[in-house]
Amino acid sequence: MALNIGASGIIRPYVKYNAKSDKWFIRAEGGGDLEIARPTFLLDLANIRTGWLRFQEGQAPERLIDPALDKVAPTPGEGFKRGFVVMAFSPKFFGGAVEMASASIHVSNAIRDVYAVFEEQAGRTENRGKVPVITCTGADAMKDKYGTNYRPKLELTKWVDRPADFPDASAVEESEVWKGNAAAASKPAPVAHVPPPAAKPAPQPIYETDF
Repeated sequence: MALNIGASGIIRPYVKYNAKSDKWFIRAEGGGDLEIARPTFLLDLANIRTGWLRFQEGQAPERLIDPALDKVAPTPGEGFKRGFVVMAFSPKFFGGAVEMASASIHVSNAIRDVYAVFEEQAGRTENRGKVPVITCTGADAMKDKYGTNYRPKLELTKWVDRPADFPDASAVEESEVWKGNAAAASKPAPVAHVPPPAAKPAPQPIYETDF
């Protein structure tokens, strides 16, 4: 099943990819964004959600989540774009579990393609109950009407057991999901963010070397 992409009072640290500058950022402890190297991380694609997102300068993000991956919510209004919300995990790069959300068409296309690989491999016996490891290996320059933007190269490199501090849970709250209520669709709640937690020693050696 292909992803249909091209709030609440949740308070979560985040990671984001800037498609205009080809750079990755997490939230700095003192506020603002902190640039990081191209990361390797766990991506909870089994719990990814799609929907309508709006990011405006100086304002908290707004979003209206689809009731299911194959059921698209109606557009809430001007400025909203199709996007995704998913949880990622990396003590090394992110300081632990963080939210990754984007309405960039280039980032969404990269996620859509890696999701297709995930979906193909998830049913294999050796991968059941495990989480995919994703590595950003570079970026492709994409020229469009807005100039040159970048699409991250994301590769599913292997599968590992889910860490205890990376819950198997939805990336969104039920209050963010469209349920056919016109009033809710017209005014999605903003999403708040806080700095990521301090990095913790990983319980298994693989986490120390990979992510």
